[in-house]
Amino acid sequence: MVVICLGRIEYEQENMRQTASLFIVSTFAGALAAPVHAQPAAPKPSPFTCTVPVSERTQEAGCYIIALETLKNLPAKPLFWHIYSYRDIDAATHAKRISGGTAVESLGRAWLFNIAPAGWKPKEGKREALIGPLNVVRGKTYLARYMESVIPPGPGGTPVHRHPGPEAWYLLAGIQCIRTPDKTILLHAGETAFVDGGVPMTLTHSESETRRALVLVLQDSSQPWMTKANDWRPDTQCPE
Repeated sequence: MVVICLGRIEYEQENMRQTASLFIVSTFAGALAAPVHAQPAAPKPSPFTCTVPVSERTQEAGCYIIALETLKNLPAKPLFWHIYSYRDIDAATHAKRISGGTAVESLGRAWLFNIAPAGWKPKEGKREALIGPLNVVRGKTYLARYMESVIPPGPGGTPVHRHPGPEAWYLLAGIQCIRTPDKTILLHAGETAFVDGGVPMTLTHSESETRRALVLVLQDSSQPWMTKANDWRPDTQCPE
């Protein structure tokens, strides 16, 4: 099991192999005579794409990655997302050392997350939510993509999309509507939900209050974490 806390990630670039010295000298000489053109900076991703580490956020609103955890050899039993809260990150980290899981700080609180059978329980902490069962394919390696989402009130929502594994939510504030081909779910603060992998979905939020949520995408690590879905469009409205 490999745990990556995004607040400490250092992005590395692959070192290029050393080339022949003659080539280096000739290339350098040519570069001296050539004009230098500055390369345009790559555009920064939107904070609402769920691809920005929380350590790099520049505003509160958005969807940010708080941790990534690679999961190999998942047990054959049904799996759940366990969410426990703690007084501070030191207490959460202590519980992690004893019981496993991923300790994070998010939305002003300290948490311990774990993907495990229903009977798993840390020695300490307050259980906030148990979400599942989360359907996965045995023998595959998964990536638990833990995120926090802060969406201000107003119209709008996500494009129709799907994930290569289940997505789950624990709503801390606001209202969230989830629509899929088979159902419509309206979540309020303190409630949870999940959607199986491969199912097209779209999310909308309240127009009157900020939505705050902990989010998990448990993705097949060999596939892109999200793709747009063009094979379905919602034909119902979210309940008010």
